[in-house]
Amino acid sequence: MNILIVEDNAMYSKILINYLSKKILFASFSTISSFKELKNNYDYDLFIVDFNLPDASGEQINFLLEKNKSVIIISASDSSEIKEKFNDKIVDFLKKDDSSTIEYLSRLIKRLQKNKNINVLLIEDSKAMRNFQANILKRININVITASDGEEGLEKLKQNDIDLLITDINLPKTDGIEVIKRVRKEKSIEEFPILAVSSNHDNTSSRALKKGANDFITKPFEKEEFIVRVNNLLEMFESIKKYKKEVMTDPLTGAYNRLYLQTKLDGLFKIYETKSIAMLDIDFFKQINDTYGHQCGDEVLQTFVKVIKNTIRRGDITIRYGGEEFLIFMPNVNKKEALIVVTKIRIALKDYDFTFSAGIADEGETLAEMIKIADERLYKAKESGRNRVIIQ
Repeated sequence: MNILIVEDNAMYSKILINYLSKKILFASFSTISSFKELKNNYDYDLFIVDFNLPDASGEQINFLLEKNKSVIIISASDSSEIKEKFNDKIVDFLKKDDSSTIEYLSRLIKRLQKNKNINVLLIEDSKAMRNFQANILKRININVITASDGEEGLEKLKQNDIDLLITDINLPKTDGIEVIKRVRKEKSIEEFPILAVSSNHDNTSSRALKKGANDFITKPFEKEEFIVRVNNLLEMFESIKKYKKEVMTDPLTGAYNRLYLQTKLDGLFKIYETKSIAMLDIDFFKQINDTYGHQCGDEVLQTFVKVIKNTIRRGDITIRYGGEEFLIFMPNVNKKEALIVVTKIRIALKDYDFTFSAGIADEGETLAEMIKIADERLYKAKESGRNRVIIQ
């Protein structure tokens, strides 16, 4: 992300750059005239601009907004007049008071970077309100998909990869409460965020929250409150997702672990009509540990998983089943096609000082049955001399 700071206080500008500069490209100017003289001075994703500069007082904001740039205003005064004048056009207005402002700015910039990959579905029947909310979301780099009624919204939710649903409660055809109820049948409150919106001041908020909304905001609302609620929901669910990934990932190899197998793979197994499972086991792994030490053994495991991940198809899943044994779930292929994938792994490992044995199955009505068959074939491969793949 490229950021340009226009700030006449050299010390404050330096503090900003030092605090925010991780993986971010900065340029800094103390006057608007020096900024204007710079060639390609608009090739930035975000402008952080002091409202009061030696050669300008607010003109620089209009100058940037006319060019449709993303602007954060920083100012020594918390002027409601300045806020009111620019509020609908800028990303945010921040008062330069203490370190908490810089900490918030840091979080906001990180959020703006992440938001480029965020898709929000906005269901709102009022065109004016829909445009108002959509413009706010776009200003913080979010991709917005809109719908004007509940049925259209539910259909677009099925058609698109959505990270957050924002729905009005009073909607034609299917109201927001019903939308929330139907979404919650497919996506739990812990895995998919919903922000409910309404102009009603009765018990609408409690109804929406009881039916599964994660948060509620009442119209009319301040732009800042809307942004904070949206960003907080996204941050919270990203933290949950990160935590779930960590607890379902083997820390040594980066492959999924048995918890993933127990909680996620069975659902995936039922989705695909055709699928295969390969069970892979590193040959003579105990000897590697005994001869060269456990650190070397760990490096072998890490290398093995790295080669597997670089070789398997997109959509295939690698799980550390136990010790030196790994499971690969391959959707949409039979065992002969899965053999091609496993053979590619063997070829990719030909220059390494270790081999593996494998068993592959596409038979079995349940996940447990298919794993059992593949594991039996793995045992057969090891009994037959190792360094081979058995599919029968």
